Amino acid sequence: MFRIPVFALMIWAQIVTVDTTCDSELKNVLYQDILNMLMKMKGPSSAEPSTCNCKKIVIAFTASLSAAKSIGINEVVKFDKVWTNEGNGYHSNSGVFTAPKTGFYQISATIMSPNGKYFHSYLMKNNKQTVGMYPGQGHHTGAANIVLKLKKGDRVYIRHASNIESIYSDSNHYSMFSGFLISE
Repeated sequence: MFRIPVFALMIWAQIVTVDTTCDSELKNVLYQDILNMLMKMKGPSSAEPSTCNCKKIVIAFTASLSAAKSIGINEVVKFDKVWTNEGNGYHSNSGVFTAPKTGFYQISATIMSPNGKYFHSYLMKNNKQTVGMYPGQGHHTGAANIVLKLKKGDRVYIRHASNIESIYSDSNHYSMFSGFLISE
């Protein structure tokens, strides 16, 4: 943070010293060189075209349930319809998202309870409870949205918390689980 201002002060002191002994053409060249060095240290601005040939890594997943299903106590909800799985972090056979990269992730879930029933669940990170979802009785939804710092290999999933209950969904995909990498 202080590198550029200290460097600029050191250069300014040299300019002041040089100012008394240089002609105006040489002084202009010196100013331009200093400006170019400072711009290189700063990096490209949004007004300048990027010279980076790097590919931005996208990690994102969305999965939902295509039908209602009974879920046992402490069982992981396995969302079977995978809409997006960039980075291949979500595994529909286990219902678990495994972070392919370290970074900050936005994780979301919506759970719908069946008519006349409840469905109590948690969004879990590495076997630790984060936030809960408890939709009211009968075709109500509970939702969770959280930003988590995940290390490569951390696991995130939805775990049922009560006795055997059903989670509701149908061809409209009312119950879903998704997430994406915000930044590394």
